[in-house]
Amino acid sequence: MTEYRCFRNDDPPRLADVWRTAELGPSGFQPMTSAWLEACVFSKPYFDRAGLLVAVDADRVVGFAHAAFGPNAEHTAIDAAIGTTMLVVVVPHERHDAIADSLLSRCEDYLLRRGAQTIMGGGTPELGGLYLGLYGGSNLPGILDSTPAMQAVFRRAGYLEAERIAVMRRSLAGFRPPMSRQQMALRRATTLRVIDEPARRTWWEAATTTGIAMRRYELRDEAEALLGSATFWDMQPLATAWGVHATGLMGVDVDGGQRRQGYAKYLLAEALHDLAQEGVALAETHVSEAHEAAIKLFFELGFEATGHGTVFRRP
Repeated sequence: MTEYRCFRNDDPPRLADVWRTAELGPSGFQPMTSAWLEACVFSKPYFDRAGLLVAVDADRVVGFAHAAFGPNAEHTAIDAAIGTTMLVVVVPHERHDAIADSLLSRCEDYLLRRGAQTIMGGGTPELGGLYLGLYGGSNLPGILDSTPAMQAVFRRAGYLEAERIAVMRRSLAGFRPPMSRQQMALRRATTLRVIDEPARRTWWEAATTTGIAMRRYELRDEAEALLGSATFWDMQPLATAWGVHATGLMGVDVDGGQRRQGYAKYLLAEALHDLAQEGVALAETHVSEAHEAAIKLFFELGFEATGHGTVFRRP
C-alpha cells in the first residue's frame, strides 16, 4: 500500500534515487545527487517542506511532487494567490499513474490550504523558481514534451494548456554579429558594459539565482543612460551532463520608450559574440510562442526551436 507524506530531512538520498530512476529526458540532469538537490531546491529561502509530497511503497520512496509559489508584484516576498505543482516524478511502477495522480491531488490540497486562488502546472521563471539547472534548461519551461508521462498527469486531472514555451538553441561556434546600417550606427552611438556576478536586483532574483554564475550585459548611450540589459547564466549542472559549455539567457530588458529601435537585437548579438569569444559553445533561451516578436528576433539571430514545454492551468 502506498503512503503519502511531506518531505523529511532524511529524504534527499531517496529523492535523488527516484530522480535517477525516473524518465526525465535529456533536459533532466543526471546523475542526480543529494548535493545538487540541496543546492538547487532545499537551500532556497522560500522552500517549504509541506509543499514537497513524497510517495512511499513498502518502505521505498517511489515518487515525489513539489508545489510552490511565485513572488508578489514587487518581487519582495512570496505571493500565495497563484501556486503551481512544478514537477511530478515517479519511478517505473505498476501503479505509476495512480501514484502520480495522488501526488498531484495532494499538491493541489497544499496550495489551496495556503490560499491559492489559481492553480497551475509546471514551473516558470515567475512561478516556483525551483529546479533551475536541474530540469528544463536555460529556464523553467513548464512541463517539457520530452517528459510526456508527466504532462499526462496534468491532462488526466483536467488541466488545460495555458502557454506553450519554445526551447531555442544556437551553436556559438564562429558566431558573428549580423551587420546592417542600423547595427553599425548603434555600435558608434552606444557602449556595451559587461558585469560578472551582478548585484541581484530584487529579493526574488537573489532567492532564485544565488549560487549560480551570472553575467549581465548593459547597453548604454553616450550619456551613460541605460538602454537595455541582457542576463545570462552558466547552465550548471545540466551543461556538464550534456558535455558542452552552455549559457542560458534569463531575460532581455529594453526600456519601453526605447523599443523597436534595434537595441535588443544589437545587444544580444554583441553579448553572444563576447560569450563565443570566451569559449561558450551553446546558447539557449526559452520564449513564449505567444510572443511572436521575440520568436522572430531569435530566428534572425540563428536560433532554432529544439523542444517545447507546456504550462498548465487547472480550470
